[in-house]
Amino acid sequence: MQKTPLTTELDILMGETTEDENESISKNHPNNANNSTSDLHLSHLPTTTPDSIHRVGTVIPTTKPHNRSWLHVQATVWRFLMSIGMFLHTVGWSRPPRPSFVRRIPFSTRGRTVDLYFYCPASYWQHKKNNRRLSSQVSQHRPYPVVVNFHGGGFTLGRATDDSFWAKCILKETDAVFVSVEYRLAPEHPFPAAVDDGVEALLYLAAHAGELGIDASRIVLTGFSSGANLAITVPLRLQQRIKNEAGSDIINIEPFESTQHLVGNQGNLQIVATFAWYPLLDFVASRAHRRAMSVIPGKTMPSFFTTLFDESYLPNHAERFSPFASPERAPDEMLSEGLPHDIFLYTCEWDMLLQEGQRFVRRLEDMGKKVRAMMVEKVPHAWDKSPNPFRDQEQINVFYKAAWAFAFV
Repeated sequence: MQKTPLTTELDILMGETTEDENESISKNHPNNANNSTSDLHLSHLPTTTPDSIHRVGTVIPTTKPHNRSWLHVQATVWRFLMSIGMFLHTVGWSRPPRPSFVRRIPFSTRGRTVDLYFYCPASYWQHKKNNRRLSSQVSQHRPYPVVVNFHGGGFTLGRATDDSFWAKCILKETDAVFVSVEYRLAPEHPFPAAVDDGVEALLYLAAHAGELGIDASRIVLTGFSSGANLAITVPLRLQQRIKNEAGSDIINIEPFESTQHLVGNQGNLQIVATFAWYPLLDFVASRAHRRAMSVIPGKTMPSFFTTLFDESYLPNHAERFSPFASPERAPDEMLSEGLPHDIFLYTCEWDMLLQEGQRFVRRLEDMGKKVRAMMVEKVPHAWDKSPNPFRDQEQINVFYKAAWAFAFV
């Protein structure tokens, strides 16, 4: 595996994170050497009490709101550059699969739609001369388990096709359908647009499970960085939505902005596991604080990215305390009830998100969740999304395969 950090701007762009960068960075940071582990071995996580979780970090200061138009210009430029980076990411001798089909689903009378990109195993299709259709095996006998994925990009950048190598690994290792969600991006659509789109996607898949030949009682959520945040917050948001509707005779599901009666028709929707790759878990602690506490602060994502991401997605700083933005701030009861029993969490040694990931793992373990945690040594955030076409993709695939060996589908 290549140990050289990904230092170009496009390398950095493949990841994401979030929050204000107005505090000066401290030169002192803890020695985290004891937290290192060899490749593909479980990391040793520091013990943290649940009460201390809510005191971690420096609360973000109140600052003048960033100009939304300027944030939009920056996002547009970086989206173009990221499209180039992701093109380079997919070239080379090892090509990722193309989506099998795309389902565009309407969610409201306001014209909102979200695209779902389906990657299907070969057995899903029955080939004919001029068309494809669901095989009789799928439509009549064996529904497929579903992997629902959320891409990274700081809630501001990225596409549903960015994790196609991950999809390729899952299709190779498991007879499952992989669905990647093209959720709405900030700054055009700030919080909670992305998490609400994730909820709607799950409800749609459950409501149309028979038509799609999938098993909504065997759903695994996966995500990278901001997408890993969604893999954790979407179940929490879904839980709240179902409780709200169950407790009221009047259907009022604002601010979800949906006019569809999907919750009542959710069928046998069950999330059996969550895979979170280097997740962002806390928007409240400042970026400067987290950078200073990193193993190597210079290896973390620069402030021009984190400021763009944080201010685009959560311009209202009060909303950063929401458990649907910062799951580390969620009450234990919400996490216990809303998250599946089986959780897998990957962290990166040189990532400013490392410590919050480790704290979250310990907290989930303390409440009885079955957690597999792994830290990848000597790599930065989004190490697996390098645009370098000469990177060692096979070694990355080894990590993907090892992670999926813990799947529960």
